[in-house]
Amino acid sequence: MDLKELNFYYNKFKFGEDNFHNLMKNGIREILLVSTFYDAFIFEQDGRLSEQIFGEYRQLNLSTAPRITSVPTGIQALELLKTQKFDLVITMMRIGEVSPFKLAKEIKQNHPNLPILLLLNVQSDLVLVQNNEDEMKYIDDVFIWNGDTKLFLAMIKREEDKRNVEYDTKYGFVRVILLVEDNIVYYSMFLPLLYSEILKQTQRLISEELNDINKRLRMRARPKVLLVHNYEEAVHCFKKYQDYIVGVISDVKYKKNGKLDPNAGIKLIDYIHKSEKADIPITLQSSDEENRAYAHSLGANFLNKSSKTLLHDLRNIIINDLGYGDFVFRNAKGKEIDRAHTMFEFGKKLETVPEESLLYHSKRKHFSGWLIAHGEIQLAKQVRPIQIEEFENVQALREYLLDIYRQVRRNRVRGKIVNFEPSTIPEKDQIIRLADGSLGGKGRGLAFLNT
Repeated sequence: MDLKELNFYYNKFKFGEDNFHNLMKNGIREILLVSTFYDAFIFEQDGRLSEQIFGEYRQLNLSTAPRITSVPTGIQALELLKTQKFDLVITMMRIGEVSPFKLAKEIKQNHPNLPILLLLNVQSDLVLVQNNEDEMKYIDDVFIWNGDTKLFLAMIKREEDKRNVEYDTKYGFVRVILLVEDNIVYYSMFLPLLYSEILKQTQRLISEELNDINKRLRMRARPKVLLVHNYEEAVHCFKKYQDYIVGVISDVKYKKNGKLDPNAGIKLIDYIHKSEKADIPITLQSSDEENRAYAHSLGANFLNKSSKTLLHDLRNIIINDLGYGDFVFRNAKGKEIDRAHTMFEFGKKLETVPEESLLYHSKRKHFSGWLIAHGEIQLAKQVRPIQIEEFENVQALREYLLDIYRQVRRNRVRGKIVNFEPSTIPEKDQIIRLADGSLGGKGRGLAFLNT
């Protein structure tokens, strides 16, 4: 083995595979905010915008928070875009002589791939948006300010997801949540809730990663959220990403074929049920409580938009249906027979669960979906392509799954030195640091040999 090959394997063992490094390549780093001085003042007073965004990124172990550059008029925005590169433009409705619609049109002519979001700060502006549908084609989406700085985080993450979803699903098997909602006021409130809960649940699951760098990298494997506003967009996204979608959250009433359809959400459920992915968890949203029984009759969850327990109900759906909770082993009829709370328990349960349960979950790709939610991309990559027909019997399938699991877990701790945590079960051959201070010569030698 020559020096170059030796260096390759050393780096691979020391730093791991490039799964996480390659995800979320196209992040939002520079944001241009076009707003009057008064609007900018309101943002800071309502929620201390810059401080809150930085705090959210730091608290959730996300990458570096984006920098926001603010200008008061559309004309100044156009001048600044000539000399400075931005990843996202957020414009208010009142920005001087140039309307946001004309501003968006001019920006798109010179920067066709630069996303532009319109942020409203009064309810009456919704009428202006509805009356300018033809000019809205240059604006990627519309939100309304509700005093919560998490809205900015959601807007940023939404654009990052659009940029990265195609690559991250293809090469990282990252999951997708499809959100279908056309009510600007509602999704401006709901999207921050959804993102915040997904980020918190992802953070909870990776708490076993005792290295801060690994935690930050694993946050990149969180599910992408695709927000669409009509039936055709929903079907298009479903067709394109159906192998990666872990859940669909849909309103009941929105546009289909350009006209408002009171049963569009029901028709979307029917479309999904007729596809090969009929077992995808679906949630219907409505302010009409009468739709709850109808949703349940279709095998869907239900969220009441007006409920005081909306966040609690959403959290339950994310944990129970999107892979963030326990892995529930089921028999051929779908009845629960066992469950694994942690990754360690998952490996132990694989040794003993009935053969019919292995077949049930292998056919439906449940193992890879749950592993992805838990950030185990390398393991999921090897499990997902498995075809049952390739094995002589179910026991051979079980042994293959266990071999993959053990190999990945060994590679994960090889060469790593982690701080001791009473709540963490050490892996075999893992080197644990019991206290602060230098390892010493013998300790460093053992750690090096463990690579």
